[in-house]
Amino acid sequence: MAAVFFALGLLALFLVVGIAFYWQGTIRLPGAAVAYGVEDSIKYITPRLSAATREEIGAKSVRRILEWEMKFLHDQLDADPDQTVILGGQEAVDYVLEQTARQGFVYDPAVVREIMQLQAEYMNSIGALARPVGEDELEAMEQRNDD
Repeated sequence: MAAVFFALGLLALFLVVGIAFYWQGTIRLPGAAVAYGVEDSIKYITPRLSAATREEIGAKSVRRILEWEMKFLHDQLDADPDQTVILGGQEAVDYVLEQTARQGFVYDPAVVREIMQLQAEYMNSIGALARPVGEDELEAMEQRNDD
């Protein structure tokens, strides 16, 4: 009889621990980290492309452009972690065009800019951007880079 009570006690303990783990997994802390994924970006961007762009490229090209832009942004942050990184800036466009051309893919710069603009909209929608950069701030940053 003691073995039955012991087994029931272990079962109850197992259920309590299981419920505690489940409850812990449902807790969402305020200000939790935002996860950016290329796959989610592609799903967001592809249907929002202009008709002309959709005729020119598909999801594979969107992925290629986004991956090279992410590489550019990572390289920028690795070089200087304290700098302000501008998503979709002209330097990023130029980098993407250069890298994709090396792979044999030539894109219209307007297409790359459109994809980067849509990516910025996506990242803003998930809360991954601090805030949009104003024109005066952008000009000041470009002047600092030129010096």
